[in-house]
Amino acid sequence: MPIEPGATVPFRGRDHQIRHAPGARGVVWVDAEAQRSTIRVAGKLEHAPRRLEEWLKKMARREFVQRTDVFATALAVKPKRIHVRDSSSRWGSCSSTGTLSFSWRLILAPPFVLDYVAAHEVAHLKEMNHSSRFWRLVKLLVSDPNRAQDWLRENGSILHRYGPGPEGRNGAAS
Repeated sequence: MPIEPGATVPFRGRDHQIRHAPGARGVVWVDAEAQRSTIRVAGKLEHAPRRLEEWLKKMARREFVQRTDVFATALAVKPKRIHVRDSSSRWGSCSSTGTLSFSWRLILAPPFVLDYVAAHEVAHLKEMNHSSRFWRLVKLLVSDPNRAQDWLRENGSILHRYGPGPEGRNGAAS
């Protein structure tokens, strides 16, 4: 599904109508004054899909930096770096060097899902496994990890359908 004016895209778990704002200068914003949840994109129409995707990635990075900081403080750990990528196989990862990577597409999901993935990866900074100690850390950070896991299992594939152009991600039909 294309991320372009006229489309509807989830943002933080709520559907938002994308509207072109040709009179404004090159920015993207959530229009709090609109009657429906709306994301406006300024500038030339042909640049809108790229601007929207860049903005979504920026919003995802901002959220992951904030949430990771909260969770890392709670566990007294510190990630080396935070990357936001377009991974098709993982929602997040933690390297042995302490670099955390996250899928930008999680900004489309409800906040509790993004929180769970951030908590999961931060917990790996203490436990680089999926032991019972690891899961206790995750549950310390988020109250109901099963809810987010269930949401991703049921809805995760939908997030990968959003992308540039009429054919979706990487030009492939979804």
